[in-house]
Amino acid sequence: MNKEFAVLPKWLINLFLWIGLTAGIAVRSLMLLNRANPAAAVWVWRFAMFSYFIFFAYRYFIGRRRRRVVTNHDLIEKIRLVEGLDETTREGTIYILRSIVRSKELFNYSFICLLSLVALVLDFFA
Repeated sequence: MNKEFAVLPKWLINLFLWIGLTAGIAVRSLMLLNRANPAAAVWVWRFAMFSYFIFFAYRYFIGRRRRRVVTNHDLIEKIRLVEGLDETTREGTIYILRSIVRSKELFNYSFICLLSLVALVLDFFA
């Protein structure tokens, strides 16, 4: 099997899902937690920023791999030239592949990942 097309194990995909979900819950609970226990809120905030860093680094990695597969193998043009596909299937597939290539998700993921890391560094050294 070509490693380029290998999908991560389901348990690892689920782990990253839960990292992202717990980070989101942690961020959204900060205001209430800060009123009840400010010291705990600091650690929950740090946990959330670290988790966001991990989750969005993972999303960046996955998005980059998808984009690379589409562009390196010229999938849009190859789908366009395939005979025997009905027009709806062809256009739907091209739409999905084009959206992978044109999406600004990599910028979004890298920006959130970087800001989370900067927030953590500033927290520990400021």
